[in-house]
Amino acid sequence: MSTNFNIVKKKKDEDDEDFMDEDEIEEEESKKSSGSLDQNAKRRMILFMGVIIGGLLLLFLVLYIVSLFSHPSYKYEDIENILEKAAIAYFKENDSYLPVNDGDIVEVDSSNLVQTGKMRDLSEYTPYGVLCSATVQVEKSGTEYLYTPYLNCGDQYTTIDFSKKITQDSNNIVTEGYGLYSMNGEYVYRGETVNNYVKLGEQLWRIVKINSNNNAVLIHDTGITYETQAWDDRYNETSKFKSGINQYSNSRIYEYLVNAYTSPTKNAVEFLLTDEDKAKIVSYNLCIGKRSVNSEGNQNTEECSSVLRDQKYGLLTLSEYMAASVDSSCKTATSPSCINYNYLVTKYDWWLATASKDDNVKVFKVKFGGKISLEDANNIGIVRPVIYLNSRVLYKSGSGTLADPYIIR
Repeated sequence: MSTNFNIVKKKKDEDDEDFMDEDEIEEEESKKSSGSLDQNAKRRMILFMGVIIGGLLLLFLVLYIVSLFSHPSYKYEDIENILEKAAIAYFKENDSYLPVNDGDIVEVDSSNLVQTGKMRDLSEYTPYGVLCSATVQVEKSGTEYLYTPYLNCGDQYTTIDFSKKITQDSNNIVTEGYGLYSMNGEYVYRGETVNNYVKLGEQLWRIVKINSNNNAVLIHDTGITYETQAWDDRYNETSKFKSGINQYSNSRIYEYLVNAYTSPTKNAVEFLLTDEDKAKIVSYNLCIGKRSVNSEGNQNTEECSSVLRDQKYGLLTLSEYMAASVDSSCKTATSPSCINYNYLVTKYDWWLATASKDDNVKVFKVKFGGKISLEDANNIGIVRPVIYLNSRVLYKSGSGTLADPYIIR
């Protein structure tokens, strides 16, 4: 007898909600596992985004804090330019405060420029932690005004005048050879090769000396070479001829230089100084005293016994020409050795301001090659104007060489 066991799969009771077959159990477990993985991925994503956002917020916070203690960096020269422009704008609105007479000076403090809205506070231009003070001096020079900003930042920076830049440079000062010598309270360039070139506009000048008032005394490098000029050509009662009279204050060359400054004509004279450059020079007392041909010395003793006041353009004296030579044998106007080691030697004839003390006709001239000659005033020669820079003009750049001349601001 055989017995058959028929195993019949029990059907799910429709009313039994808790009943699941094996496939459904596996499917449910798979869903739970998948859901768990999705939740973990979401949590990791949220955490990752939180880290990024937190990092960005921290970065922004750091940058903000840094910004509180820093600002755009300005060079000190840039700050000086800002001061100058602010002062110009200030006096444009307050022109009654400007100096009235030639040589007069007024001063405005940076705090006034800030209060009137012409510039921001100095602390917004200077490096963090650097304390500065500043003023702008305005000087009247003819019809122009010279604006000079002075910035004092202690050990970090102090504005320096051009003349002080020259005299405080230890590389310039010498006691032998070629360079800048201390002589009689002045600093004088001497020697054949010296780095004393200055460029004003398109014109090249040479520094003769820095005088006791800190004015840089300049002579035009080539002179007005487009035309020659008689020192004087008036009728001379002594010579009974139009040989000229050697009195500088009444001479043709004096008239020529006055007109060159005040009423320039359409020639090279017109381009010696622009109006802007004219604001950088000052009037000075030109030494016009006469000298005997055999007088010794290069200290302007005789030449400065008589002066012509308030000149803008003048000429070099005999002593100043002789002092440029470092040859110890250059003692008088007749000394041939004055041509030695002398940067003022040229390849053309040019006039000096000094006339002969021994007559009323002769005047000293520097000849081609540098020899000093005593000639009738009605002869012709090149004019090399001499100017005095304002002691307040500022150094900008340059080393004084022909290739890299000094530039002033």
